[in-house]
Amino acid sequence: MSNSRKPTRDEILQANQAVHASLANSGEYNRSPHFREENQEKVRAILAGLVDGISKHRIKSLDLGCGTGFIVHLLVGMVDEIHGVDITDDMMSQIDISSGTVFLKNSQAENTPYDDQSFSLVTAYSFLDHLESYEEVLREAFRVLEPDGIFYSDLNPNRHFSKLMLSLEDGSGVSMPEIVAREIKGMLHNGAYYEENFGISEETLNNAEPVKSISHGFDPDEVIAVAREIGFSGARYEYDWYLGQAAVMHQQESGGHETIEAYLRMALPSTRGLFKYLRFVLEK
Repeated sequence: MSNSRKPTRDEILQANQAVHASLANSGEYNRSPHFREENQEKVRAILAGLVDGISKHRIKSLDLGCGTGFIVHLLVGMVDEIHGVDITDDMMSQIDISSGTVFLKNSQAENTPYDDQSFSLVTAYSFLDHLESYEEVLREAFRVLEPDGIFYSDLNPNRHFSKLMLSLEDGSGVSMPEIVAREIKGMLHNGAYYEENFGISEETLNNAEPVKSISHGFDPDEVIAVAREIGFSGARYEYDWYLGQAAVMHQQESGGHETIEAYLRMALPSTRGLFKYLRFVLEK
């Protein structure tokens, strides 16, 4: 649910540190659904495609809000240097730096310690909804990117999906299928779930996810407009992970989920409320 009061930047930072240190130390964070192998394969392929499109002899990347290293670990071997920033040391301590190509700093994503035009690729995975201002992070990404550099962000909550869940929850006396009820709880009552299961207060969790808890996710066209205003010459988005996709992948015959996804994409924009997340690719 939306908070009645927007948290301050300090409250957002403190909440993120508390929530993510707790989840990292308990091992719960690395059990998040996006760590499942099928999603890692999907993101690995996306990253490989982006890297292949970068015409640089030596490629340096920067991962904003690197956490326990989901993107960092996927990029090892793809690029020459991988830099990561986060404000939670307990998360970064779990990143494997043994390759010698991974370099980490404790830093806010809005104001990183890197020079202008330092990176060919900047990434932000499951991160933008944890910020007071995603616009500031887009500006920082633009600053540190080389000309023709790419910004990639994924697993961003889709406001159209949130609005659909809100409308379904408001339907008086309507019994929801379990798969829909679970999504309503996860999207609209995530704070209550974490308080009940992990002892993290609902207020703290909501403060750590202000875009999700207050704005109910991102409007993709709004994000693209902001990116173009900042100066990105190319800006596109894709909807991702439709309602029930994981269940279809694990319970149905191989390939069934792809058929459903193809149909839903063919029917866009009428089906935009059925996709949980947004992917953004911006080019400088």
